[in-house]
Amino acid sequence: MCEKTIKYLLVSVLLFMSMWTQTTAQKSSTAVRISSSIKVDGELDEAAWQEAEPATDFLTFEPVPYGEPTGRSEVRILYDDSGIYFGAHLYQDPTTILRELSARDRRGNADWFGVTLDPFQGGLNGFSFLVTVSGVQQDLQFSSGQEDSSWEAVWQSEVRTVDDGWIVEMKIPYMALRFPKEDVQQWNMQLARGIRYIRENSFWQPLDPQIDGFINQCGVLNGIENIKSPVRLSLTPFVVGYLDHNSANTAGDQTSTAFGAGMDLKYGINDAFTLDMTLIPDFGAVVSDNVVVNLGPFEQFFEENRAFFTEGIELFNKGNLFYTRRIGGRPLKYGQVQNELLLDEQITDNSTTTQLLNATKVSGRTAGGTGIGVFNAVVDRQVATVTNQLTGGTRGVETNPVTNYNVVVVDQNLANNSVVSLVNTSTLRFGSDYDANVTGLFADLRDKSQQYGLAGKMVVSQKYYEDQDTDLGHSYFVSAGKVGGRWRAVANYVVESENYDHNDLGFLFSPNEQGYSLDLSYNEFKPKNQKLVRYRLYLNPYYERLYKPNVFTKFSIETGGFMLYKSRVGVGGEISVEPIATRDYFETRTADFSKYYRFPTNFTVSGFISSDYRKPFAYDVRLAYRSYSEQGRYELSGEFEPRVRFSNKLSLFGTLSLGTLPNQIGYVSSTIPTAPIPGIGADDVMFGRRDRVIFDNSLRLNYIFTPTMSVSLRARHYWDQFTYNRYSRVEDDGSLTRLAFDGLREDGSSYYDTNFNIFNIDLFYTWRFAPGSDIIFAWKNAISTANADFDSRYFRNLADTFGSDQFNSFSLRIIYFLDYNTVVGDTR
Repeated sequence: MCEKTIKYLLVSVLLFMSMWTQTTAQKSSTAVRISSSIKVDGELDEAAWQEAEPATDFLTFEPVPYGEPTGRSEVRILYDDSGIYFGAHLYQDPTTILRELSARDRRGNADWFGVTLDPFQGGLNGFSFLVTVSGVQQDLQFSSGQEDSSWEAVWQSEVRTVDDGWIVEMKIPYMALRFPKEDVQQWNMQLARGIRYIRENSFWQPLDPQIDGFINQCGVLNGIENIKSPVRLSLTPFVVGYLDHNSANTAGDQTSTAFGAGMDLKYGINDAFTLDMTLIPDFGAVVSDNVVVNLGPFEQFFEENRAFFTEGIELFNKGNLFYTRRIGGRPLKYGQVQNELLLDEQITDNSTTTQLLNATKVSGRTAGGTGIGVFNAVVDRQVATVTNQLTGGTRGVETNPVTNYNVVVVDQNLANNSVVSLVNTSTLRFGSDYDANVTGLFADLRDKSQQYGLAGKMVVSQKYYEDQDTDLGHSYFVSAGKVGGRWRAVANYVVESENYDHNDLGFLFSPNEQGYSLDLSYNEFKPKNQKLVRYRLYLNPYYERLYKPNVFTKFSIETGGFMLYKSRVGVGGEISVEPIATRDYFETRTADFSKYYRFPTNFTVSGFISSDYRKPFAYDVRLAYRSYSEQGRYELSGEFEPRVRFSNKLSLFGTLSLGTLPNQIGYVSSTIPTAPIPGIGADDVMFGRRDRVIFDNSLRLNYIFTPTMSVSLRARHYWDQFTYNRYSRVEDDGSLTRLAFDGLREDGSSYYDTNFNIFNIDLFYTWRFAPGSDIIFAWKNAISTANADFDSRYFRNLADTFGSDQFNSFSLRIIYFLDYNTVVGDTR
């Protein structure tokens, strides 16, 4: 099949298939105003509860849509000037209730009840409050339909088991919500319940699985009148102390202490908008990153673990232009210090992070559905220390100037749960370093039936230099098709110009690409096979080219499926084929894209099985095999994730993974050897063939004392070893010509062979001693080694790792939540 035929096939084929859709009328419930006080104790013994008409008639979503639930649910709703109350009587045989304890924001293996509120009735944004039968709270925030589980609010809940089930009593203060400034309120609302032993989830307003979205399928809550938002002001000061110990075999042990203090502030500017600010933050007590050896051409992506950058950040993530790890991350010129060394100088200190001075967020949404967000952060100047080995003198080399980061978002809800967003990010650096700005327009449009959609984006990036012209780049994307129902078909087209770059505040693996793709799927929610709950089949062809020069790079087809059985065993698999040799212009790492590597044709077969998490022992297993049209070259990987629940308080989670990649081929630097390499000129690219084995194993132990007190221990060992056996020059046609170079030094050691180990321990003890207030003790241990010494025995290698230099950090952090209304009284 020729390239032109493939291209026109992918852009012209778009399936629009008719389907039957079940429609459900929107239900409503009424809240009752009370004048007497309610004690949140799980009793529901106040007379006011009987004045409210209960919301009933839940219908299941799982295991089958629109089914009758196993147990009846009755939910009554009250409100006063301070908040809204929910009292739920959840009928069930108490002997069938599962009640595992878990950390906050995790449900574990326990029954649960939840409330979702959308006060602006936009169908895209809302707040969810859930509590398990063990009393563990979980809160979530939704923005444009996307769930943010890191958002945290302060609210009350109590649960109690009774002879015919269990009872939940909740109070959600208005401080935790944002709502219109209207005398008469009407909110969208959803009530939900999970019965864990049969994995049954039911909803008050029935959910249609053939409609994309959750918030857009809520019922209505009436009856709330004449309420006002309280003074939404809270302060969260903290103090922290550190004891750090560096165990170094060469330089000797070093011990140091440090103390710090800071504060977070949250202020409700009005009914809809909130100001969040952090001053001199400290992020020492966050889990360690899963660092790996990166032999590829692109940087590694790290998840965000810092609370300020995960909570309430959903509005700023529109269009994926904001990668929060840039703030306080690696200095701009971290890797350039080596180039500035003078004779007899060496680097003695070069921090991999920058100090965040402060960060501020203002965000909210108007009654007309306009979301506005402004984010600003400032990081301090960073300086590396260089020492003269003869004189002992030191000097500083700037690696990062004082830098201001800014994000502005305007997000407009439209009819049919559609949305249009305008996003601007800027990076302003003090001094002569370049500044950057990115502006993007995004749209996601749906028809009234929620079955068809059109999405797109247009983004422009700019880099401003003192001594050269502004560097402009652009990107655009369009997607159209059938997004709901059993049959779904969406066509996509994306373009990124050769100099498009939003990485100063965003994350982009590579620009200079254009691609066509189709997402075709069949989703069955009521299988005829009585053993199945649901299944999905999909087919996704991809066709890619460079933007400049406009040349072919890749064509692939993926197909696979997933099946969920009533036993709660999930099984899935995928087959991916690249029938045409790929032209890889990125692995060669030439700035002008003048060379490419002719990546061989290949196919990949992968599969997984996930067992029933309700059982004391459960597991996930994943296997993948990739075969190349080159003798002896393949990739084989496997992962086993056991989970053991010893009791309702103690659980263990593990990840054991192994990957073997014989005869892997990739880029190696030709400048590492001390002498020129025969056959490699200044403009040539050198590749190496290597055998690589990767182990990535971790264990996590959780013990939950109470719903507000827990300890977690996580240990991870990453072992990556690779040995080279051949070196080649990349030719203009993408082929490889073998070199006489053996990659060895005069003493017989290899320039490139590496045995890399990382070992981390993260232990956290957390006690929520008061609402929003925590005491956190943390112990972090880190060991990292990289050398050419190999021992194929796993435990011998691990023992050698423990004998290397290691860093231990002990910290104690005390955080106290101060609510203005609690301290001085509600002044409304």
